[in-house]
Amino acid sequence: MNFPQKLFGKPVEHCQVNSQNQKVLGQHLACAAFEKPLCPEHDERYFGSGMNSAMVTLNDKGCLMSNQAGHSGVWNYVGPDKSPSRTVSIRAIEHDRYKVIDKQVYGVLEEIEESKAFFQVYEGAVYMHQGCSYLVERLDHSSRTAYCRVADLKYYTKIRDHTEISVLEGDVALPPMCTSSKTGMVRTTAQANNCKVMTEWVCFDRIWKSNNMFSDSIKLDLPSYSFDTQASWVSVPKSVRAAIEQRKLGFQGGVHAASHALLSIVPLHMMCSTADLGTQCAEPQQTSKTPDRILLYDKHPGGIGLASQVKLLFGELLVAALQLISTCGCTNLDGCPNCIQSFACGGYNKNLDKAAAVLILKGVIENERLSVYGKDGSQQS
Repeated sequence: MNFPQKLFGKPVEHCQVNSQNQKVLGQHLACAAFEKPLCPEHDERYFGSGMNSAMVTLNDKGCLMSNQAGHSGVWNYVGPDKSPSRTVSIRAIEHDRYKVIDKQVYGVLEEIEESKAFFQVYEGAVYMHQGCSYLVERLDHSSRTAYCRVADLKYYTKIRDHTEISVLEGDVALPPMCTSSKTGMVRTTAQANNCKVMTEWVCFDRIWKSNNMFSDSIKLDLPSYSFDTQASWVSVPKSVRAAIEQRKLGFQGGVHAASHALLSIVPLHMMCSTADLGTQCAEPQQTSKTPDRILLYDKHPGGIGLASQVKLLFGELLVAALQLISTCGCTNLDGCPNCIQSFACGGYNKNLDKAAAVLILKGVIENERLSVYGKDGSQQS
């Protein structure tokens, strides 16, 4: 361990969930209405400004009904579930989930959130459960069910996807807890915005277990999946890009690597795992133009408040990411798992440039310092 003080010397993190997430709020309201009818006029102060829109959604789904037209009046639970709280998962936000069924015994192995399902189950996938390998033989989209069987295979599978993150207008509000604490944080120009994440699944690779060598690739015909969430990001100055290209280094590979470094050190600064956040992984053959930025997005549909916390910590994260890469002793151009490689990378750690990542992080940190404090060190208005 290189920096034990980072683990043992920091205060306990705040455990925080965004109660205004529409998926969280909708399930909360359904359970509340089951116990006692809701009246927006009196109850909005408890459930927040998003109450009306969540109730309209529940009304459209046939879960809530008002005793009069409009949003006023009393809303009663009329949904299909005898006890809606029993359908709410304490481990997942999404209500829609795919069931993974062992067709030989017709038992449910697991339920996977819809936004994560196609990363694990698709026809031809090798699915692992409690150390046992299964082959997914059929995927039924209408019932959201994956049928598989136990299989002793000599290969494993990796899916290839393409994910686009589109930042939308409108800033994400900072939670009161965040605005009132951390007064000594490093100030930056980082933004936190709503965003749309669109994922398309291209194919999957079969790889031999014995030597990790590529066997073949099989195209997939899966529907794309998109969801609204939140992202925090900071721009990379044009001057930094010019300096990278002048040195004949890979700019996109550098941004990719720098984003991975931030992703890996986030759990040391806030209560989350690397699976809770994602970044845009650049591919060498990528043709779409992406803005020059370092971005982390909340992988939970609707967002659970992580982006606003990342925004406040972005200055610290940039410095910590630079330290992580600079102190790693590996000499590989594409780094190693201790610095810029990520097991969660959708591009399987292709197109990474360690040297470019160091220059980009140094350039962004310096630009942020000048933008916030100016050349004379005084805070800019």
